[in-house]
Amino acid sequence: MAVPEDLSYQVSVLAIVPLSAVYQTQPPALLQTGTESVDQPHHALDLALPATVQVHHPMNAASRRPVPPQKAVCYVKGTTPPPTSTKAPAPPTSTSSTPQPTGNLPGFDLSDAQSADFWTCAAKTYKKIIIRGYFQACGEGGAVDTNLLTSYKAARAAGITNIDSYAFFCTGTQPTGVACKSPATQISEYEDYITSNKLELGHLWFDVEPASGECNAFNLGGTANEALAKEFTAIMDKSTHKWGIYGNGNTWSPMFPSRSTDIGSNLPLWAVQVDDKPDVGTVTTFMGGWTKAFAKQYDNGVKECSGANPIDLDTFSS
Repeated sequence: MAVPEDLSYQVSVLAIVPLSAVYQTQPPALLQTGTESVDQPHHALDLALPATVQVHHPMNAASRRPVPPQKAVCYVKGTTPPPTSTKAPAPPTSTSSTPQPTGNLPGFDLSDAQSADFWTCAAKTYKKIIIRGYFQACGEGGAVDTNLLTSYKAARAAGITNIDSYAFFCTGTQPTGVACKSPATQISEYEDYITSNKLELGHLWFDVEPASGECNAFNLGGTANEALAKEFTAIMDKSTHKWGIYGNGNTWSPMFPSRSTDIGSNLPLWAVQVDDKPDVGTVTTFMGGWTKAFAKQYDNGVKECSGANPIDLDTFSS
């Protein structure tokens, strides 16, 4: 079908008010539609201004295809055009149900009882704690630390409910001459105490570090220490409790044959790196097959909230 090159425009007036009485004697005005103009005498075009009109291209001359109507704002030449909205569209509402990380929870670990005032004060700052629940007790070969229950109740009464526990098992030859209980016995005593007292704990942590003095820890030599540590972690792997390892990359060797000695890197790591940086992501002193940490001890022997006994400061992933 032939289409004339000189395409005309059609103006559809959408809002009409009688203006004839006002403009009967006035000269024609220029009606603007953004980019197109139409000369009309006011008495012949009665319309309310501003008004919305549709500018129709009946056919595109180049493509020979119909062009959809476009809307334009109509106003009288010499007047202020209606404002154009510049409001940005509202951002889309997220529908993701993926939980956000809760990294760097402030917390501390402790091995001694504290006062009620200490716990009330500490609860204002710290959100997670780790309480010692088993210790070397080298005169007995290892024993439950009953302060676990005392501190657990005090923490919960103060409002701290995110609680873990750690065990510093008997792992060496002792000055007392008393042999350490077997790994199975020590772990069983610890877990049974937790279960019988209905303690709601997150992780249990195996404190792996050398020690000497009143009681010794991991003083059997690198190879024997490795075998003993793996005996503990093999039992932990099968436990119904969630276990992790507390360790310091800078003391891993010569406690074990090398810094890379892996005694259980499938378990989460609570790393010791005393640098006053409360950020799990800043741990760099890895060892034993770990490449990331779950928690970080960044300061130790600190007196907080007028506590009678020092605590160690930590930060946790959750």
